[in-house]
Amino acid sequence: MSIAMLPDPPSRPERSFEIVARRITAMIQASYGIGQRLPAERDLAKTFGVSRPTVREAILSLAMAGMLKVRSNSGVYVISRQETPDVHALEGFGPFENLEARQLIEPQIAAIAAQRASETSFAQLAEALAMMRWEHAQGREADTSDHRFHVVLAEATGNGTLVSICDSLWRAQTESGIWQEIHNHMQMEDYRPMWVRDHEAIFEAVQARNPRKASHAMTRHLNNIRDALMVASNAKSMAAPKSSTNSAKKTR
Repeated sequence: MSIAMLPDPPSRPERSFEIVARRITAMIQASYGIGQRLPAERDLAKTFGVSRPTVREAILSLAMAGMLKVRSNSGVYVISRQETPDVHALEGFGPFENLEARQLIEPQIAAIAAQRASETSFAQLAEALAMMRWEHAQGREADTSDHRFHVVLAEATGNGTLVSICDSLWRAQTESGIWQEIHNHMQMEDYRPMWVRDHEAIFEAVQARNPRKASHAMTRHLNNIRDALMVASNAKSMAAPKSSTNSAKKTR
């Protein structure tokens, strides 16, 4: 049996926010001058046929590239008409794009874990939760324990491919330049109680061997992250000074 030769993979898949950023750039070149305000986010989403989170990622990427300025309670303004803003250089995928992939995969991981998890898996999940609570009590972000919780959950499925995918999605998120920019404006202490409750609900459902409840708990957790990101990336939040306590920290 002959084995068909597969084409070489792309060097890097094109990211959704890059595509929309190019279209916004072309629109600016054609119709907008320095100091002019762009249409509202919902109108741009309708014009380009994409979601509002994708438009928001594109706007943030252009703001980080020095082409746009986000002003609180005012909107987004053109501050440069450069033809090729350097959004391609931004690391990682957009946070909403990455989160969409997590929403497709991680609820199923939780459901399978509820069916297959061993007592050792339960102990490891409980340990990760305990560490998360301790880190939050110390006023710190639970980066390591949070990541550990999700990876152990994937390991509990007994499927190595799912473990690799879960870990890759996490690493893609931490490497995202837009994610880091949004995170720098978040007041993380406001969200810590919710993150702990979310993980406790996932753990309890998995330990009860209830796949449907585990899937719903994970879905709720990821929706909570999406809502938090939407709040933290709106014009008012992004125009505010960066939080000095959030540099190099992540939210998951």
